[in-house]
Amino acid sequence: MLETYLRTKRNFVLLGESGCGKSETAIFLARKLVQMTTRKVRLIDMDQTKGMFRSRDWKAKLQQEQIQVYCGEHFMDMPLVPHGMARKLEEADAVNVLDVGGNETGAVVLGQFQDWTNQSDSVVFYIINPYRNFSGNTEDILHFMHRITTLAQVEQLHVISNPNFGHATQAEDIFAGHAKLEEMLQGSGYDIEALLIPDWVDANKFVQMRLPVYSIQPMIQFP
Repeated sequence: MLETYLRTKRNFVLLGESGCGKSETAIFLARKLVQMTTRKVRLIDMDQTKGMFRSRDWKAKLQQEQIQVYCGEHFMDMPLVPHGMARKLEEADAVNVLDVGGNETGAVVLGQFQDWTNQSDSVVFYIINPYRNFSGNTEDILHFMHRITTLAQVEQLHVISNPNFGHATQAEDIFAGHAKLEEMLQGSGYDIEALLIPDWVDANKFVQMRLPVYSIQPMIQFP
């Protein structure tokens, strides 16, 4: 999947409910892209909604891996958008991964850049963890998706399944959560394009899946 998108896309946007795994996915995606392209890879932390557990917290380590990390600092109690966003989104010799905050504020921030995020060289992924509080039934999922995409002014979403309980997650939890998400999205017009699993779960158990499965090394540690 990533190989296909990389041929035509250079802006990879991550949306979803707070706590669904966007930042983990953003870090994973940036690391994979560094291995797959000779272009500059940027991780742009646009999370305006929380003060901890952000992709920017790994800036020093990621920059050692040749990933350029950009984030807006805070002015008093107001989070700022990273500088020069329009220029970054237009630059042809760079690939951008945008980690967007997981609520209405984050969506509004992204909406400022709709002229770029809705172009053919951009793709918007929507991460869903069906074990999260507001993703446990179809009504809640579709309501939040509609709310976020309306405010972000996004024209098309590509759903990624990320069923997990954090470090307690086992293979059976992933299978059950993914099946539940498939059932909840049936008839909604949204298809699941990929499945994420934590790296301590045996990926060989998922070889029969009919969609790409990506093993992620969790970076963000919770107390």
